[in-house]
Amino acid sequence: MSEHLTVPQLRRATQQTQEWLKELATYEPLQVEEQAYSYLRAVLHAIRDRLTVTEASHLAQQLPMMVRGFYYEGWRPSLAPFPIESKAEFLEQVRSSLGGTTTDAGEVDVHAGTMAVLSFLQERLQEGTLRHVKQQLPEELVEMFQEAVLA
Repeated sequence: MSEHLTVPQLRRATQQTQEWLKELATYEPLQVEEQAYSYLRAVLHAIRDRLTVTEASHLAQQLPMMVRGFYYEGWRPSLAPFPIESKAEFLEQVRSSLGGTTTDAGEVDVHAGTMAVLSFLQERLQEGTLRHVKQQLPEELVEMFQEAVLA
């Protein structure tokens, strides 16, 4: 017999996602939950696309159910890992994923928004998961995670 989600579990998943977005919106320069959502989605996609299928799946297990849903949105595992080798390429991937998204609070600098998400993820994800993710990233991207901790 397969396990089915209950309505209370769905409510909890929604609440947990809203908590993540509300908290992320407090990380400068993000100001509103819409920006937090757009940047979280874009940065997670850029990270996911740089990982092997196995590691991308391990990272997904650490995400709230609804965040996991938009993490997997549009994923093409047959292309993984995508060869993002530099900070500039990573930021361009984030920019591309954002697709020109703006909110009433205005645009956010892509580098600053990305660093906010990296800082947030380092506080929310298990250390072992982050270590495995970083092992698959080129040095410039690992340095971005380190910079985000210091910011």
